[in-house]
Amino acid sequence: MAEKKMEIGVIGLGKFGLRMASTLVSLGHTVLGIDMSEARVQRAEEALDTVYKADATNIAVLRSLHVQDLDWVVISVGQSVEQSLSITLNVQELGGPKIWVKASNEEHKKILQRLHVTRAMVPETEAAVMAAHQLTHPGMLDLIPKYGGIAIQELRVEQWDGKTLVELNLMQKYGVMVMGIRPAGKNEFVFVPPAMTELRKGDALVVAGKADSMSQLNP
Repeated sequence: MAEKKMEIGVIGLGKFGLRMASTLVSLGHTVLGIDMSEARVQRAEEALDTVYKADATNIAVLRSLHVQDLDWVVISVGQSVEQSLSITLNVQELGGPKIWVKASNEEHKKILQRLHVTRAMVPETEAAVMAAHQLTHPGMLDLIPKYGGIAIQELRVEQWDGKTLVELNLMQKYGVMVMGIRPAGKNEFVFVPPAMTELRKGDALVVAGKADSMSQLNP
């Protein structure tokens, strides 16, 4: 099934907001950019099709831009907690979009969570946690703290040469699921491989599970 293309508003086009907006465009989504700074709006026009210089703390302005019709709204307005909360409440009052907010600190994040936004995050905190886990777990591709510290990691087969997935029984022993295999010398992954798949030295496995469990594996 093809990925659903979404209409997404990004309010606040500083470094973080503009990077997110331009990445969303590259993924094929339609992005509406909003910022109060003329300079940031002009810079964003190089990457986005639709950008407005507007005050998002004014709910009438958001309504006139049809923000209520979007699938998502990303709010990334720098260090002003008051401005961030004002915009968040405006978007909630309009109804419709899911709301993703960049928080400036943990206290800001807690307030946003009490407002029941879809997602609130402190990028610096999440990046630091991710970097620490990648340092101590080489090959880790991603960490999902919201779901109990679930890690996604790439492993290179050495000791498991000649064994099948059913023999290894990783889910029962470690709570680790094999999501995909890239056979040695190949460029493409086989996703959700059959249990009788026999591993060979040099194969790359993408696995998911608790970070603690990953450290027990000796592939």
